[in-house]
Amino acid sequence: MRRWILIPAALVIVGLNAFYARAQANGAHIDGIVRDAQGLPLPGTKITLTETQTGLARTVGSTSEGAYDFASLNPGQYELSAVLEGFYSPVRTLTLEVNQYLRLDLVMMVGPVKQAVEVVGKSEVLRTADASLGEVIEPTLTRELPLNGGHVLDLALMAPSVHAGFGAQAGNSNPLYWRPNQNSALSVGGARPNANYFLLDGSTDTDPTFNTLSYSPSPDSIREFKVQTGSYSAEFGGAGGAQVNIVTKSGGNALHADAYEYVRSNTFDARAFTDPGNIPHLAQNEFGASLGGPIRKNSTFFFANWEGFRLSNGLAQIETVPTALERAGDFSQTGLTIYDPSSTHANPNYNPLLPTSPSNPAVLRDAFPNDTVPVGEISSVSSGILAHVPLPNMAMGMGMSMSSTPIGTGPDSNNYLDLRTNRNFSNQATLRIDQNLPHGDALFARYSFLAERDFTPENLPGFGSFDNNLAQNATLQYTHLISSTTVNVLWLGVSRLSMHRYSQNNFTENYIAQLGIQGVGFGGQGAWGMPYATVQGYNAFGDSYIGTPVHDWDTTLQAGDIWNKQWGRHSLKVGGDARDYDWPMWGFFQSRGFYQFSNGFTTRTASNDGTGASLASYLLGLPIVKQR
Repeated sequence: MRRWILIPAALVIVGLNAFYARAQANGAHIDGIVRDAQGLPLPGTKITLTETQTGLARTVGSTSEGAYDFASLNPGQYELSAVLEGFYSPVRTLTLEVNQYLRLDLVMMVGPVKQAVEVVGKSEVLRTADASLGEVIEPTLTRELPLNGGHVLDLALMAPSVHAGFGAQAGNSNPLYWRPNQNSALSVGGARPNANYFLLDGSTDTDPTFNTLSYSPSPDSIREFKVQTGSYSAEFGGAGGAQVNIVTKSGGNALHADAYEYVRSNTFDARAFTDPGNIPHLAQNEFGASLGGPIRKNSTFFFANWEGFRLSNGLAQIETVPTALERAGDFSQTGLTIYDPSSTHANPNYNPLLPTSPSNPAVLRDAFPNDTVPVGEISSVSSGILAHVPLPNMAMGMGMSMSSTPIGTGPDSNNYLDLRTNRNFSNQATLRIDQNLPHGDALFARYSFLAERDFTPENLPGFGSFDNNLAQNATLQYTHLISSTTVNVLWLGVSRLSMHRYSQNNFTENYIAQLGIQGVGFGGQGAWGMPYATVQGYNAFGDSYIGTPVHDWDTTLQAGDIWNKQWGRHSLKVGGDARDYDWPMWGFFQSRGFYQFSNGFTTRTASNDGTGASLASYLLGLPIVKQR
């Protein structure tokens, strides 16, 4: 499936004293008016803005009204100086944040040049220049706050009106989006988690399937990011909720390097109430390194980051499985009376004038002798599937299932302790090159990838799911100063997410052929596996039946341009972008069959009268629901 989205050019003319001309969505902006001590405008003042990390300098002249403007600035540290014959002004040190609009008026004093430095540019408590709402997660936070698993969006919860959400964006509740360690379920301002839009260095980083974060960068590769919650300008609008705007680090004239590793182990953990006597295995390692610096001083810079994540943790779950006697058809130990559906006959005492009910049944059945299903009537398919279901391994009693809800309350309930290992492995890297060009132009290119390899236990031992995902993101941006009053920003972006999920027995075990089930099992080796069966009171048997296997490639291509022009004390901005969404996919849904069993076929009155057993109906091969 492919679709094109064209964002029409946005024309913004802002009135007197308001130079709201931010360029690409991650760019910061400075403007203001140069005046003398009496408040009169000073035209012809040369204002130079220099990025201290890279030495990139831009120079503009104030207009006849004394106005000046700098658009499309990378977040970071800057020095601002103003020069006019017969006047002086201190050099100002600025800190600019992602997508920040800073209004900075300059006052020139009469006299010779004096050496002075003034620190300005911190975020104002009350923003007078625009009406946008949002919170910047600063470099100090991304660098120093501990994050379990290193997932950068956890920091977004620090912004006002942001809460943890649920749904497919959590990464483990929808088979078409299975990324257990990549939670992007944020509810912002009461909106749904699928109402957010994600940007990385100004280009889209949003998977269009569920509006999730496609590539999640390492915190060590991020300079800062902003969660913008409302009143944003025309550069945004990919979704109606929050705009999460992430900016990566860049190199500078100084060489910087770091290496790190974070470790978690069950050695340091306490035992949970539902854990067995020994604390379940846990080994979590997050390690990486980064390096940034100059290739050519004041001209070409690089930044590279690599990070690995390894999680292996034991899951202890208490579940319900059939006992050995039940598998042989003997229900005499359960306290249940089971009835033979083949013995169904009319009830001679049925009163047609009254509603049919367990107290006035239309039909009756005879009980199986000794509450035992004869061996000759047990389905070979049912017994064949049970051969792959483990026997009870613990005393029977109340406990918690894989879904953390009690399964059954009978004497055979919660009789199996399931100990399996969940695995989440990933590797990611980022490489960014920045180039300073003559006359204040700038060019940068970045490529990032994240490869995920996971195994998630499901249902009972022998049944689980693997996922093999690859997220890639690339951005190329060129900022061109056409003149001292005109700036143009052109960018190209690519975001691609490949997701492949398959069951433990896909490609390896052709259970359909082994069991002799007819009418299901199409799709070749990729669709091999065990049929899925739910029996009331027991944990499900078989491989996951939805989206296993499934493979899709979500690709977004983006091209955009924004042109800024300053006329006197007015500012004009024109821009637009186009995005091509491409979503090829193949998958299997219930190709091996889906079956549900209840006690209905083995009750005395063929109604919900409290007799019978769902497992007895399963042994007889009588499902109430069959799907393929």
